[in-house]
Amino acid sequence: MSRVLYLTLAILVALAGFAFHLRNNQAISLDYFGGSIDLELSWLMVATLVAGVLLGVLGMTASMLRLKREARRLARRNEQAQRELDSLRAVALKDAG
Repeated sequence: MSRVLYLTLAILVALAGFAFHLRNNQAISLDYFGGSIDLELSWLMVATLVAGVLLGVLGMTASMLRLKREARRLARRNEQAQRELDSLRAVALKDAG
C-alpha cells in the first residue's frame, strides 16, 4: 500500500514540476564571480533544489553517524545486561535445587 502512495506522490510532484517548467521557461542570465550563463528559470530552480538537498544530506550525515554509534553502544550494553541476567537466573536455579 505504501508503494502505491509513494508512487502517486512521486507522479504528482513530477507533474507539478513539469507544470512549473511550462509556466517558467523564460531565459535568464545568471551572473557569478567567474562569469555568466544563460539558462531557463526552471532549470535554475531545479539546480537550486538539488543543491539544497545535497547540503541537507551532508548536514544530516554527522548526526546520523553519531546516532548509529550510540545505537551500537546501547545494543552492546543490552547484550551484556542480558548475559548478566541469564547468569543470575542460572545461579538462582542452582541455589534453589
